[in-house]
Amino acid sequence: MKITTIRSFIFLLPTTLHTTNAFLSPSSSSPSSTTSHYVPKTQLYMSTRFKRPTPRENGWYPTQYLNLPDGHRIAYDELYLATSDDLVVYLPNLADGRSNPTSWNVEKFCERSSKNFIVADWFGRGDSTGKLMEATLSRWTDDTITLLDSVAPHVSGGAQGRKAVLVGSGVGGWVAVLVALKRPDLVKGIVGLGVDPDFTEDLLWKELPQDTKDEIMTAGFKEIEWGAKKEVYPITRGLIEDGRKNLVLRGGPKSLPISCPVRLIHSLSDVEVPATTSLRLAECIAGDNVVVNVPKFGLGTPYSAIKQCFESGTAAQPA
Repeated sequence: MKITTIRSFIFLLPTTLHTTNAFLSPSSSSPSSTTSHYVPKTQLYMSTRFKRPTPRENGWYPTQYLNLPDGHRIAYDELYLATSDDLVVYLPNLADGRSNPTSWNVEKFCERSSKNFIVADWFGRGDSTGKLMEATLSRWTDDTITLLDSVAPHVSGGAQGRKAVLVGSGVGGWVAVLVALKRPDLVKGIVGLGVDPDFTEDLLWKELPQDTKDEIMTAGFKEIEWGAKKEVYPITRGLIEDGRKNLVLRGGPKSLPISCPVRLIHSLSDVEVPATTSLRLAECIAGDNVVVNVPKFGLGTPYSAIKQCFESGTAAQPA
């Protein structure tokens, strides 16, 4: 395992449409579907809900919907590049929706480097449907697998046949690990930004006062202020109980059968999730192609990490 130190900061801008039987165009009530957030330097096509290109053009397509078998739907944005066989999927943290500075940064990088890009709202969050009380790690993992199976059908994953590099922030990193364990054929690599696997048990439940725990378990929900920044996180009984079924740091060294490239970036100044969490995850991953970067402040940029996952050529398969 290689540990390096970097000192730089991240942050930039994203939004997509697709037409198959699985997709719906956003309704007129969708607040975020009118335009994109920026004018791309490459003059890519910019979709709106009133105009759709036929045949589909390269460009940024905001607020598409993926219909799920249970009647719910997932809202997602897409950068579509017909001739690119590279796909990056950004998985946001618990507090953010799909439109946030980190996802914007990753999308801009994908535009510059000719890679397809997708970011979605979690079930129960943002423009996706579902009740927050029913949102769990298992649900988010299964929805992410369905999304990967359904979108960007023109991406084959190259010679290795692995479809996407997953860039996960916070709980998105936990979901990325769970996806790689359940469907290694979909994961070309993992880039984790301040990942927090097992946080529900190790960091949250362990520190909560008993009266708060009792309220969560009886009422089923409570918004929790966590960390020095006093960020507010919606915590449900279902999230806690389901989290216990998806713990990944308990097995010790090489206990997780993941062999795809993994790049973890975790700031030493992270007051919510200690950098040792990423070190523990790296130790648990069976594959050797794992690098942990520990900047003293901030997260730096994930561009190099994403490139390394594409260039490595190691498939995501059980070790």
